[in-house]
Amino acid sequence: MSADDAAALPGRVLASLAGELDTLSAELTDGDVSARLRQAADLARWVRGRILRDPDLERDEALTLNARLADGAEPPEVGEALRRILNARSVPEPAERADRSGEVGIPALSTPEVTAYLRSSRDDASATAHSVRVMTGGFSKQTFLVDATLDGTRQELVFRQVPSSRRAGSLAPEFNVLKAVHAAGLPTPEPLWIESGDNALGGAFFVTRRAPGHTVGDVWGARSADVQLCLDVARFYARLHRMDHRDLTPPISPRHTPEQLDFMITWQMETLAKRGIVPEPELLILITWLRANTPQPAERASLIHGDAAFSNLLVDDGRISAVLDWEASHVGNAAEELAYLRSSVEPLLPWSQFLDAYQDAGGVVPDAQSLRYFAVWSHTWRYIGCLWLSQTYEQTGRYESAIAAYVNGPRFLQAAVDAAFPSRGPHLRRESE
Repeated sequence: MSADDAAALPGRVLASLAGELDTLSAELTDGDVSARLRQAADLARWVRGRILRDPDLERDEALTLNARLADGAEPPEVGEALRRILNARSVPEPAERADRSGEVGIPALSTPEVTAYLRSSRDDASATAHSVRVMTGGFSKQTFLVDATLDGTRQELVFRQVPSSRRAGSLAPEFNVLKAVHAAGLPTPEPLWIESGDNALGGAFFVTRRAPGHTVGDVWGARSADVQLCLDVARFYARLHRMDHRDLTPPISPRHTPEQLDFMITWQMETLAKRGIVPEPELLILITWLRANTPQPAERASLIHGDAAFSNLLVDDGRISAVLDWEASHVGNAAEELAYLRSSVEPLLPWSQFLDAYQDAGGVVPDAQSLRYFAVWSHTWRYIGCLWLSQTYEQTGRYESAIAAYVNGPRFLQAAVDAAFPSRGPHLRRESE
């Protein structure tokens, strides 16, 4: 075997492994196992891409592109060169996220612990936790489903807990936003109470009543949604965006004015530096684009959910029963939320019809420039979140972090590049493409 063949062998083996995982995935009838195999195949492709790439050559080319962009180079030229670099890494197609019943490394609360807590804190001597189960989803909080008898009634409670090793400063603001949105009549889990500091169960947490329904999608879009659900989503966010938020202090700092957006960009880059993460030149190009294309603020600042993926929707009998996970909520431009939603909605409903429904429900449709800007913005920040999760994987070996970092991350980076440097025509126009 030649030296070149020997060097190429690991990549060939990983390609074969990915192909075999794809075959097994196609043959299985169990949807959850099949989805997990597709994720494993995508992860193998990512490893193969890392083995075969020339990072020094890519970095030099991307740094040259960034300098040319800063000097006023034509965006289409930059975009095509960036796409060539990214395509060389064999970025995988998105894999449907498996619905996994628990996460390795998350210690479950015990039923005796929760029973003792409920009896002492809720002044109910007969309160009983019958079972405690770890729920999937989320990387910053642990979520537990507790089947309990409380105040003489059998009920299901959801505990969203900050690990005791982490700061819980955003927990109370998230709970307050949830209370306000629920009080406004929008479908959310019913907030019950909060433990804002360390307690008998460990870190701070808040409790909601479990909402009925099931999720219909993941970060890439909807698995089982329909047109009616998309119209419901448009109406939900129209109502949210016109809600009075003057008395609220959401968990995340505002992102509405050019100064606030620039502050957030600076904060993100400084945080990467503090974590010891060296940004790839492709990310630097996107940051240059964001700084150069900041839109003017909308006439009205809105309350933004901040993570409007379909994975945060619960659906019961075809209608929205609850919107989950408000930890990224903030005051900002409604264009940010709508741009985030577009990739989930458009495969099911023409974008123009979605915006019509949003407007008919009282929402103000943003201009095309703002929609395009926030498409780049949202994909870029989700990519940065995946860089953080790559560190989590290195420290903990948590498989879900590897999928987020090495399968989803490249997809977010590709989507950000495509939004900033569309290969043809306006990327985010109001009409259906």
